Amino acid sequence: MGLLVTATYASIMLTGAGAGAGARTWSQAATAASQFLIPAALASAVFLCVACRIYHRTGVAWFAAAMTMVGTQGFPVIVTPGTKGMSDPMLLWSAIALGAAMLLLVSIADAHQVTISPFPLGVGFGIALIVLREAEEALPGTLQLAAPAIRFGSAVLLLIGIVLAVAVWRQSCLPTSARRRLAPAVVLWSVAGVVGAMGLTDSAGWSVIAIVAALTTCVLVMSTSLDLLWQAVRDDHDAVVELQHQLRTLRDHAREGVEQLHEVKGTIAGIASATDLIRHEDRLTRQHREYLAEMLAQETARLQRLVHAGPRQSTQTVDLDQILRPLLMTHTVQGQQVKWEPCDLRVAADADELTEVLNILLHNAAEHAPGSPVRIFTRRDGGTVDLVVADAGPGIPEELRTRIFDWGYSQPGSSGQGVGLAMAHEVLARRGISLELDPEHAPGAAFVIRLSTVDQPGLPQEAALLAH
Repeated sequence: MGLLVTATYASIMLTGAGAGAGARTWSQAATAASQFLIPAALASAVFLCVACRIYHRTGVAWFAAAMTMVGTQGFPVIVTPGTKGMSDPMLLWSAIALGAAMLLLVSIADAHQVTISPFPLGVGFGIALIVLREAEEALPGTLQLAAPAIRFGSAVLLLIGIVLAVAVWRQSCLPTSARRRLAPAVVLWSVAGVVGAMGLTDSAGWSVIAIVAALTTCVLVMSTSLDLLWQAVRDDHDAVVELQHQLRTLRDHAREGVEQLHEVKGTIAGIASATDLIRHEDRLTRQHREYLAEMLAQETARLQRLVHAGPRQSTQTVDLDQILRPLLMTHTVQGQQVKWEPCDLRVAADADELTEVLNILLHNAAEHAPGSPVRIFTRRDGGTVDLVVADAGPGIPEELRTRIFDWGYSQPGSSGQGVGLAMAHEVLARRGISLELDPEHAPGAAFVIRLSTVDQPGLPQEAALLAH
């Protein structure tokens, strides 16, 4: 920023309107440096107004209003070229009024939370100062000040600059880094104004002081504005990232809720059917009633675990027969034909998760292959066993097979939400267990769960029968 301001100022000094660089005097150089504050303030106002629109902060808004007010002071110079430098007594008092107005803005910003847009506020203050100055110049007997009055006005301007710097430093609604640059910028602005007002710019030394003070003020103000704009962009980016994180979290929670509700509904349907069958079916044998009661107890316990879901247990040894018997009873009482032969196999899995997946596959078969019998069987291959759930329905079209495990995807014409198969695939994948569609099965669809078998020491036949 320092190089940019210095290069711009140098180009202005080297390109005079019809005059070479040698025609410039020290006084003109100091005047040009002080006038350079106007476009610097306007550029800063633009940066700050954009920052306010991106991420509103009270301190940034009031800083934008102050810079807008300073920038509007150059309008009469643009409209009426040839305006005199700061040695003009009227411009000295205009600078004092400008400093007092900025002090007022800072004081209001510290005391009140005003939500007005900074641009119209700054323009309003700036135009009011211009109108007062032009009205004073238009009155008969333009203000003329003697040397003592000019020295007094210069002291007042320097005092206002110091007080304003202290007020800016104490401004809690601005970041510390901004206050560290703005406070000295205000003091340097008043120093440049005092040197010009007292007519000291004819001297090379004082002119250099005025030029350095004015250009340093421009650098500090513009760098602070850009820094605040960058902070606004960064804060807005952080806010967007945080919102995205919250949305992902909400989406995951909603997905978990849908999955849980999906399984709970299936479990409740089985419990309701079994309960109704026990109460109203007189043809049930005592053994059937005992099986239904056992199924109700196991399904009710599983339902409680689903509703009060906690951390999942580690992989354990699961007896497939003990998993399948109550589950098949549940679907049988709902009218589904399921064929299964006990296999006396133990595998590594989570009992509730495997029950949940089998429940989903049986519901899926009932929905897409209604009336078709479902066959569950196993195929051993060394240390693994394939648990197959197959139906004889219409099957899955080949063009849809790559998407059946996608969340939210369902076959055309299906009343499902596309949750079951995706949930089953994800539940097993967390355990390192695969769930695939058997492409060779026909007719109908067959889903294959590949499990690892667990070898256990053999029991004597009498003990095995007793345990069973």
